[in-house]
Amino acid sequence: MKNKDLYCILVYFLAFIAIGCSDQPNDWEYDPNYDILFRPIKFEIKESKATSVLIEYKGVEEATKYVFEFSEGDSLLFTNVIRTVEILADTLTPYTKEATVSATTYRTLFKELNGTSKYSVRLRAVNQNNGKESKYVQAYFKTPSEQVFTNNILGLDNIMLYWEPNIAVTHISYGELKYQNEKNDTIWAPKRIITDIEKKEGSLSVDGLKPGTNYVFVIYNELVRRGSLNLRTLGSNTGGMIKVNAGDDIDNLLKSSADSTVSLIFDKEQTYEIGKITIPKNINRLYLIGGGRGGSQPLLKLYSISLSGSIRGILCQNIEIDNTMKENFQINVNGGKTFRDVEFDGCIIRNIPRSLIRIDDADAKIGNIKINNCIIKNVGANGYGLINVGKASSISTISITNTTMIDIGDQLMDIRVDVDKISINNMTFCNYTIGIPKIFLLNKQPKAITVKNSIFTGDNKGDKVNSGNGDYSSYLNFSSCYLTSDFEVNKNKFTNAVIVGLTSEELFVNPRQDDFHFKSDVKFAGKGEVGDPRWW
Repeated sequence: MKNKDLYCILVYFLAFIAIGCSDQPNDWEYDPNYDILFRPIKFEIKESKATSVLIEYKGVEEATKYVFEFSEGDSLLFTNVIRTVEILADTLTPYTKEATVSATTYRTLFKELNGTSKYSVRLRAVNQNNGKESKYVQAYFKTPSEQVFTNNILGLDNIMLYWEPNIAVTHISYGELKYQNEKNDTIWAPKRIITDIEKKEGSLSVDGLKPGTNYVFVIYNELVRRGSLNLRTLGSNTGGMIKVNAGDDIDNLLKSSADSTVSLIFDKEQTYEIGKITIPKNINRLYLIGGGRGGSQPLLKLYSISLSGSIRGILCQNIEIDNTMKENFQINVNGGKTFRDVEFDGCIIRNIPRSLIRIDDADAKIGNIKINNCIIKNVGANGYGLINVGKASSISTISITNTTMIDIGDQLMDIRVDVDKISINNMTFCNYTIGIPKIFLLNKQPKAITVKNSIFTGDNKGDKVNSGNGDYSSYLNFSSCYLTSDFEVNKNKFTNAVIVGLTSEELFVNPRQDDFHFKSDVKFAGKGEVGDPRWW
């Protein structure tokens, strides 16, 4: 009886299992809203430039295309979607390929954005075969300021502005920068509409400006700001202005001046046989300026500038000075006759046997020595170097910026006194016919010294070069500078400089003929960043 009961129980149990197994498993209702693709597990802004953005993201399994939407002017609200871009998955090239699509990284560059703008961007993945989509991933970014201005030519009462031809621009706003009521202010002029011809040529002249005055220029495409420049017209906004004719006696012109600040204006494309200039005691500030529009700079065959007493400053702008190897020092300070500031801006300077500036006065209190936007060639072949300071009470700043140095002898700087700051930025230095043994001779460590974004090149007449007369590596660094392979270094290294695996003639178009444009087919990490910008 007991066995019969067990048998019945077993039959009923097996029948129950058979009935249960006949039902379909997981046959419950589901929400179709969740039958979607996964979102990318990574979506980020890798790099934002003025008119472009680089986005990095992971792939999505089963996605056949990716849809990007850009909204301008908001922060993740997407109230002003200005662009939708669809990219087919099978057209993408992985940035880093992994075993699965979801682990593979892609990068996509989007161009034609506006500078100085806010953008929101979002991405969804789509399967075109079954209609499934992912939810959005999104990010926010700002584009930095755009700069379409490429060049400018300064004048006394006008400034020529240049930009890339045929780009979308409509007008230029400009104004005089003034300091008044204890703050900086801008006195805006009526906006300057850009004509069709000017758009095609990529240039225009802004006229009716004041000499020696600071201005701001902003170029627009309708409401979109595309670039800006702060510039100063040539000359001085005070004192007298004298137009120099060929054959004029400059010493007499200066002696007869009723103004202590004088601007001497030299016509472009003219040659002036000047010889020597002696600045009389009635002059406190002297400007030598190449005036007029376009054309080449005036050539001054000028052997030296001497002082009759101490003056506030000397400023040379847009002129070519040829010493013709006549006088050892272009400006020589000694005997209590000194200057406070001296500046060379936009000049070509050549053929000086020893130094452009020589200071040998223990009582001299020097403010600023500035060289900007110049080409300097064949200086120091007879020793001393470009800037030589044997004695001085103090020096505030020595700076060289946006300048090309060609065939400099002995050293770039020989400084044997205390100096607050030495700064070199965006310099192209090349020697072929003169062998320079060292770049610096510094008897005392400057309070600050920087050499940045510069390139040292040329075979230096077969001689090796020291960065300094001694080991200055504890305070002198060349970390953002480059050396070509033919610029051979001696014992005192250019600390942290990058050695390029190219000679000067492999990197530049024609360096032996003073053309330092980078060859277009050469890959060089410093293009557009290092050296004199005139060659970019």
